[in-house]
Amino acid sequence: MVTRKFLFRLLPSIAALVIAPLAVPAHASTNLLNFYVGASLGHASLRAKDSGLIASTYRGSLGSFDRGDFAYQVMAGVRGLYLLGAEIDYFNLGNGCVSPSWSGLGAITGARMSQKGEAAFAVLYLPVPVINLYLKAGIARLTTDLNASGNTGACPAGSECPLIVCPTCSPPIPSPFHGALNTSETTFATGAGVQWKLGNWAVRGEYERFDALGEHPDLVTVGVIWTIL
Repeated sequence: MVTRKFLFRLLPSIAALVIAPLAVPAHASTNLLNFYVGASLGHASLRAKDSGLIASTYRGSLGSFDRGDFAYQVMAGVRGLYLLGAEIDYFNLGNGCVSPSWSGLGAITGARMSQKGEAAFAVLYLPVPVINLYLKAGIARLTTDLNASGNTGACPAGSECPLIVCPTCSPPIPSPFHGALNTSETTFATGAGVQWKLGNWAVRGEYERFDALGEHPDLVTVGVIWTIL
């Protein structure tokens, strides 16, 4: 039977086993200035729903805009603690265009959209050896520019259409129209990544996801960071 005296003798050893795993983070957190800058390139998916984007009563609709394009971002951050850090990013998701598959009266015949913005993240580093795995969460200000063109629907006799006057519209004459929108939204943003350190340099791969106009544009990049301090 284990006696109390024997248990008291084991207490120092048990305490050492409990404290030992915490010693590495405590030691690593003494370097409070791990400031870094970096840049990355990759692929983005531009997404937005056109509800409210084009002020039109002409039956035209883009539905959900979803196009991929070349993208890039630059970032600066600090890893002040072993498991925690903060980062700010500027990202450009590129631009994309779409040509709807149908035409005629009331059809949107083409559209182009671009998205870019800035983000601020809190970064959580997972305690994984050899490589760094991390999760990001924060806020982003995403700017969307959208331009669309198409043809109006029926123009009643004697009324004024956007670009023409049709005194005897029989049959109705299609009239071109153009709509545009520039909007900025402050939304929630998340991300995850992995990086491999090479001295003051590190190679990282990253995924980020944003909210914009009822959809979720995202960004996949590969880049490098340089720890200055």
